[in-house]
Amino acid sequence: MQEKSVETLISRHPLDKTHSWWRQAAYYVVCGLRICRKDIAGLLTLAGLFMLPPLAAVIIGSQPGSFAYWVAWALPWITITVGNIAAVLAIEALDEGQPVIPGNILPAAIRWLPRYLWTNGITTVLFWGLFTPLMWLIGQQTSRWNWPSFAPTAILLLPMLFWHVRLVFATYAAIVDDQPGLRSVLISLCLPQKRWRMVVAAFVGSFLIVAPLAGPLYLLILTIHNPVVAGGFEWALVMPIRPLFIATLHVIYKDLRPVHLMHEVKVLSS
Repeated sequence: MQEKSVETLISRHPLDKTHSWWRQAAYYVVCGLRICRKDIAGLLTLAGLFMLPPLAAVIIGSQPGSFAYWVAWALPWITITVGNIAAVLAIEALDEGQPVIPGNILPAAIRWLPRYLWTNGITTVLFWGLFTPLMWLIGQQTSRWNWPSFAPTAILLLPMLFWHVRLVFATYAAIVDDQPGLRSVLISLCLPQKRWRMVVAAFVGSFLIVAPLAGPLYLLILTIHNPVVAGGFEWALVMPIRPLFIATLHVIYKDLRPVHLMHEVKVLSS
């Protein structure tokens, strides 16, 4: 019965106007799951490789001294950057019917690193350049009211999520469609348009699927007082759940990207 309802959900094109935004979101989450199921072992192997740097940071960060601190602080950035690129490339390979082969993906991820850093540098400035002063201003007011320290983040959580959704597709434009950094950001800003509710719902839907496992583990991480060790555990936790987020957004990007990009991709692949 459940399988039949899924087939009914995806029987028509998701962007058909007869579909409500939440049905479209559910469609994309299902598609993301299906992509990940094509090679679970390969994705777990890739995730396991990129869990090693943050786990090494946990061990090193537990040692005294400033050198250990800075090494432990730097190690998770391998997972944050190259690990994200590798996950995007892995999902792209699966979507094209290819298996996940870490030996092929890792060199490609390193080659894409400069483009990724430039693109995400722009989105980082656009994101935190907006919300850092807002959080400071709201924090000044909430502190006068003796509200908890997380109040500014709680107040801005939804706006941050919506703005993140407008920027998140820059990585896909840069890597999947080989677009320059600035152009990738502009494509991402224009992409969701009137479908922002659907994209946010798909993003949240992906999170709800992994939440039963990731949620309790994250609560345990919050009890760790050493920030470097906690950060290492956090990024070790993020890496295995990345593929579903990326697969869901990957399918959305392919459906919403500009027509001229689709033509360019067909020309390059032919």
